[in-house]
Amino acid sequence: MAGLALEAEGVLRRYRNGRGVGPVSLRLGAGEVLALLGPNGSGKTTLLRCLSTRSRPRSGEVRWFGDPDPARARPRLAVVFDATAHVDEVSGQENLRFFAWARRVPEDPQLLVDSGLAEVGGEAVANYSYGMRRRLLIAEALVGDPALLVLDEPTLGLDVEGRGWLELVLGERRRRGLSTLVGTNDTSFVEEVATRVGFLVDGRLVADSPLAELLASVGGLREVSMRFRGEVDLARLGGVAGVRQVVASPDGALVLAARRDGLVADLLGAVGELDRRLVDLTIREPGLADCFLQLTGRPLDG
Repeated sequence: MAGLALEAEGVLRRYRNGRGVGPVSLRLGAGEVLALLGPNGSGKTTLLRCLSTRSRPRSGEVRWFGDPDPARARPRLAVVFDATAHVDEVSGQENLRFFAWARRVPEDPQLLVDSGLAEVGGEAVANYSYGMRRRLLIAEALVGDPALLVLDEPTLGLDVEGRGWLELVLGERRRRGLSTLVGTNDTSFVEEVATRVGFLVDGRLVADSPLAELLASVGGLREVSMRFRGEVDLARLGGVAGVRQVVASPDGALVLAARRDGLVADLLGAVGELDRRLVDLTIREPGLADCFLQLTGRPLDG
């Protein structure tokens, strides 16, 4: 495949408790936005660290732009993890100036404007709110337009305007042929920005498909969330015509079923004693979380 920004073959990094990631193989082409989804503990952050040169795999190989040397890759990539990259005692503008100097690129004052930090750009970062710090962290990673951008939970702490800015940024990167790798469980964000989506379960990549294909796979389905008082026989729900999946939740069940007339009535009939047992019922159009449930048999937030 021509124009690969990232290629991983059999990447494995496991810890003594068995958690971690691998073996995983994946490819990221020029202009792609690949989002990795998986429950907490599925290995997203461990994998992102291996793919961003932060950690070395126990086995397997990573190539960046066709080169396996992480030292040569680092000038062409940028990362956003939880760890703070800026100096709190100086201003946001000065932090961005430092990143431009370190990457040997011209300073770009527009980053402060686009990220919504222009009004506080001259203030010490120590005075910033958590959301402002998250915007600055992303802006710092964007200095110099890295050919490969790796983001771990990028929408954490961002308000609506911040999310909108980030969505525009990733869309522009895609149009310019720059590559982005995202680890997150923010499915609404992924549905806006991703070109491909990978599902991680217990450190293994169980799906890697175009976003449109995954969403099409749950077309014609409905997600029915039900909350109960006391225990309910979930097997009875699973026996309702058209039901594809039933997963227990802390106080009820999540049902994925084919859209049809009478579906809800049949589900309620399977529950029985509605006046004593049913607390709440919600129906919605399925999305990536339902794709994950259908393909893995596990809830994304489980």
